Amino acid sequence: MAGRLVRSVKEAWEVPRDLLLRRYPPFVTGGPLPRGDIPVFVLHGAEPRSLERQLRHLHDNDYQTLTADEYVGVLLGNRPAPDRAVVLTFDDGRGSVWSVAHPLLNRFGMKAVVFLVPGRMRSRPGPPAPNLSDVETGRADLAEVMRREEGPGALLSWEEVEALSRSGLFDFQSHTLTHARVHTGPRLEGFVTPRSRRGYDAFDQPLVREGDRDLLGEEVPLGTPLFHSAPRTSEVLRFFEDPAIRQRCVGTVEAEGESFFRRPDWETTLRRRLSRRRVRGRLETRGERAAAIERELAESRRLIEERTGRPVFHLCYPWHASGATARELARAVGYRAAFGGKVPGVPITRSGGDLQQIARLGEDYVELLPGRNRRTLREVLRRKWGRRFGRGA
Repeated sequence: MAGRLVRSVKEAWEVPRDLLLRRYPPFVTGGPLPRGDIPVFVLHGAEPRSLERQLRHLHDNDYQTLTADEYVGVLLGNRPAPDRAVVLTFDDGRGSVWSVAHPLLNRFGMKAVVFLVPGRMRSRPGPPAPNLSDVETGRADLAEVMRREEGPGALLSWEEVEALSRSGLFDFQSHTLTHARVHTGPRLEGFVTPRSRRGYDAFDQPLVREGDRDLLGEEVPLGTPLFHSAPRTSEVLRFFEDPAIRQRCVGTVEAEGESFFRRPDWETTLRRRLSRRRVRGRLETRGERAAAIERELAESRRLIEERTGRPVFHLCYPWHASGATARELARAVGYRAAFGGKVPGVPITRSGGDLQQIARLGEDYVELLPGRNRRTLREVLRRKWGRRFGRGA
């Protein structure tokens, strides 16, 4: 709880800081959207009320949405910039893209780009999961639809991706194969818990090597020590800890399972198991780093193309982290552009800009675009901070 509060405070301060540093385009503070400027917005999960407000604002003010190829074509000068164009991007391929975003995009005639993590996705044959359209016709309960991301349906299934691709509303691109973090040294940071293995929290849990493969999410035994980590696509060298160091902690948890973590002293107990043991291991070689990153980039692209039947030319780096090795390999395996977050000195990427670091804005600012019923920054920040500190959406 304390950690989440600290993160919320930091995120609340981020907006005024970035305003002072002029990291936002003029329209965010009530200015115009110059002709030819195309803002790119980043979303993760889709929340019905906020997404409907955002899409209604775009629809009512004659904005159009572009695919990644259409947008990059403008940046390359291969096509003119449409009037009032934007790009909507969803990171991770979360289940609410199916249950919430698809019905709403269809209603308002909008398109979106979705960056998938195919190495964490699963096939789920059978009847399609309920969505907002089912709620409106009385065939499903809203609470049921919104609980989807708390369980095994946290990410889109391959069957849903195939159906969404056929709809023409979604452009599927790459968010790397596994959205991985890797250990960078022996400094202890925490332990694998029931929560860290599930849903989106599993994205922050570093890879754990067992034999010749990496374990993800719930494959990793409870109690496994986690060390200082960084995104796989950064320039760090991965630290492979000696697997023997895990056994004492994993063995401590095994007898009780998840109930062990209800103990008030669970973390202290596990830390004591390691307190007198030196964490041994080795750093990967530069060749191993390159091979691992190349697989993250190339295999992701291959799997998405195989499932959708459409080419994948664009990439979003997890945590917007890309080292020199990742950038070189991305070009080598066929990516044409990479989407990031805030880019210093580049509020909006324009024609001729850096295609390997495309600037994106948070979804909160969609309603600040010029037009009827335009919101003010004060209204948006009040809602944003209320959400951060648990006072509604």
